[in-house]
Amino acid sequence: MAWYYIAFDTVKQFFTIKGTETLNELITMISNCTEFLDVKLRTNEKKILNTLNKDKDKITIRFPMEGKIKTREMKINCLIQAQLGCIPIQDFTLTQDTGRIFRNGLRVTRWLSDFLASCRNNFSALLNSLILAKCFRCKLWENSLHVSKQLEKIGVSLSNAMVNAGLTSFKKIEDTNARELELILNRHPPFGNQIKESVLHLPKYELDIEQLPKYSDTLAEILVTIKLTNYEQLQTKRTATDFHYVTLVIGDADNQVIFNQKILDSVLLKTGNWMKKIEVKRALKSEDISINLISSDYVGLDIQQAYTAFYLTPKTVGSKVVTNQKLKAESSLD
Repeated sequence: MAWYYIAFDTVKQFFTIKGTETLNELITMISNCTEFLDVKLRTNEKKILNTLNKDKDKITIRFPMEGKIKTREMKINCLIQAQLGCIPIQDFTLTQDTGRIFRNGLRVTRWLSDFLASCRNNFSALLNSLILAKCFRCKLWENSLHVSKQLEKIGVSLSNAMVNAGLTSFKKIEDTNARELELILNRHPPFGNQIKESVLHLPKYELDIEQLPKYSDTLAEILVTIKLTNYEQLQTKRTATDFHYVTLVIGDADNQVIFNQKILDSVLLKTGNWMKKIEVKRALKSEDISINLISSDYVGLDIQQAYTAFYLTPKTVGSKVVTNQKLKAESSLD
């Protein structure tokens, strides 16, 4: 608590977390923190905030709130979501408030994810807290199309131009010709080459899961392998900082945390991969497990996979036997 300078009342609030909180619910909790008491809701701001919250003709926030913006907490919630959604705010005072909210919010969200990492029956809340902490750092949603905004020399307007051109992932930017990038962004050479270089030297991860032959009615064992596919290329030049890491967090259908560990890029740079045998206890609800690799600093690098573990006896539902399914994967890289 002292390490992050977190207010005591904020800590007390986080102790009420149930463990099943969604991203939306965590943002609501963050908006109620003592750290933001100096943010005031002014009468002349309500029209702008209400438009950001709900408007049929304009881009609005991801999780709209019920009714009108009436409280400081609702204002903070609205400004957080507007910033993460790259929605421009044409008001100097609100822009200043947003900057102050994110300076404090970065600290609070980092503490929250570290705090939740000490518990075991809160997989959903832990995963969403890791994602939210990264969102505050990047000032983008985890599923944002504006991934290019994280690159040097790319602001909101240039990022919008890239989104309009369909360049919504690092892979798409990397696969685009440098001269075409310059045409899209209305910039002169070698700007396109510089953008491609930045993307080229971002870490590229692969996540492999293999079930090992050791299993019983209640236990299974999986081998998780994280590969840094471009580790040789990153030996000489890296876009991410030396402190960049990914968090491997695995949970089951009962919301239990099976595994949670931070893995520094510096570890992966030594051999190009990281391997771990992990025991998986059979959950009551189903054999499905969620395996997530979350970047500490970048939106667009995360990998999230669903996997069904195999046990000695299949799960029965009434008279039906439920057979195990193979790997189902969805990656946020493309």
